[in-house]
Amino acid sequence: MSLFFIIPLGIFIVTAYLFKLLANEMAYLAAAIALVSLVVTLCLAPWQIQLLLLALVIFSNHRRSSSSSQPVTESSLPDEHNVKLVYRGVNYDLTPAQVEVTEDEVIGKYRGQALRVHHLVKPPATSTILPLKYRGVSVSDHKALIPVVKEEKLTHTKQ
Repeated sequence: MSLFFIIPLGIFIVTAYLFKLLANEMAYLAAAIALVSLVVTLCLAPWQIQLLLLALVIFSNHRRSSSSSQPVTESSLPDEHNVKLVYRGVNYDLTPAQVEVTEDEVIGKYRGQALRVHHLVKPPATSTILPLKYRGVSVSDHKALIPVVKEEKLTHTKQ
């Protein structure tokens, strides 16, 4: 069994490592050298190793295709009431707005589907004052952030 394939394999490993470290044109050069050395390695490798690699590729693709062939059912999709929202470690509850709409005329087609105009029956009531917190302190108005400084007249008396 000839072990000449180890030399281009070593070149492939080194250039693949350099590809991760380098940037710009040098990374492209390292990737090209790595690709060429990988092809040379596969050509020079003994038939036993080539057969082993072929079997690994076939069985790994077979396993992926069998797991992805399962149909997606509606029960496997997350329900809008079961969605867990997390932002920077803080959990949030999903509160979707309940809005009634009416469908009017068809204004065109988009990707083969009819595109309709929707109008609101009753616009949702929104409050303009939101309960805001800044660094743990409740803020109700933007004016509260500006400190009030009273200016006092200082009188100097000479003694």
